[in-house]
Amino acid sequence: MALSIRTQFAVTALVALAFVLPLSAVLTPPDPYTQLLAAGVLTAAAMTLAYALSYGGGYRALSSLTNR
Repeated sequence: MALSIRTQFAVTALVALAFVLPLSAVLTPPDPYTQLLAAGVLTAAAMTLAYALSYGGGYRALSSLTNR
């Protein structure tokens, strides 16, 4: 069953956030300000990637590459 584009975006965004928050804690020093700053930047990048994959046809392009 194919997901709607909105549901696909929500799932992609949640999965991206599940990786962003621990990744920002691991990659930055133990300073709360730096960790929040890195989390904000990585969240913006993850949301942009989720939008491009869901609404920009990224998933269709990836599936056509893997089906060759």
